[in-house]
Amino acid sequence: MREEPPGAKGRAIGVQLTIHRIEEVIALVRDEGRRHLDLRSVRFADPYGLLLLHLLACDEIEHSRPLHIVWPDRTPVGRWIHAMGLPAKHGRAPSGMSPNVRSALQPITPIEDEAGIIDLVNRFDARLAERYPLDDAPRRTLIRIMIELFQNIPQHSNATGEIVHPRGIAAMQDYRDALILAIADNGIGLRTSLSLRETDVVDSDADAIDAVVLRGLSRFADPGRGKELQRIFRMVRSWDGTIAVRSGSALLFHDPERGADIHDVAPFPGVQIALVIPQRIFGVGEVDEVPEDRFNEPNE
Repeated sequence: MREEPPGAKGRAIGVQLTIHRIEEVIALVRDEGRRHLDLRSVRFADPYGLLLLHLLACDEIEHSRPLHIVWPDRTPVGRWIHAMGLPAKHGRAPSGMSPNVRSALQPITPIEDEAGIIDLVNRFDARLAERYPLDDAPRRTLIRIMIELFQNIPQHSNATGEIVHPRGIAAMQDYRDALILAIADNGIGLRTSLSLRETDVVDSDADAIDAVVLRGLSRFADPGRGKELQRIFRMVRSWDGTIAVRSGSALLFHDPERGADIHDVAPFPGVQIALVIPQRIFGVGEVDEVPEDRFNEPNE
């Protein structure tokens, strides 16, 4: 179930802006109406946390509720967030935080139309190949996963045509023992997408996530359609990885230790997905040494 927000209004947000803790930030804004986000004490962030923060800030601006964000004081974290593209979009970066592209494996990148998906996937793949000699089989699997996830945005996120300013974004970062790929949109979400079916309409966001991710349902009733997220979920699970699928007011979270569970979360439009894939899947050993100018680990 939903975690309690960290303290009274105005207090600095905790030490992580990640797949595990970003729900606290969303709850502060969407449930409590906080307009000031003090991130000075944040000591670690990941791509999923940043994508959700970006979409949250954009959504609040569009509803005439702009957020005032105070960025992390810690130089490596601030530099990485800047290199990922956030301060340029949501206010001035902290002093001394000049962007450094080496610190971002793949900065926040828009997914605008289906015609550009292959080129976009090739860009992600090329950035990863610059850093690691990847085994061919898992590399091809990751490419297929990216194609399917990226295509979902132009194909499904605005299927009703009701989103005035549709946004789809993706980002990627490597860590000492894992790769995080994050994809997010501000679209109609899984529940509304499934409502376009003539049968098997679901009653809640949690039911929609269960139907799409765990049972392979699609908004298309044709046999053979859908099942992409179900296949990706099973693949990541077989790799002993972690996956988060968020839509509306529900979040499916699976990790190797606790299995999968669906949680209630603060309402937010669209679909947001994070994959945490162990480096060993790609034939890459644990990275022992990281360049000094590259933000990589939460305990740096």
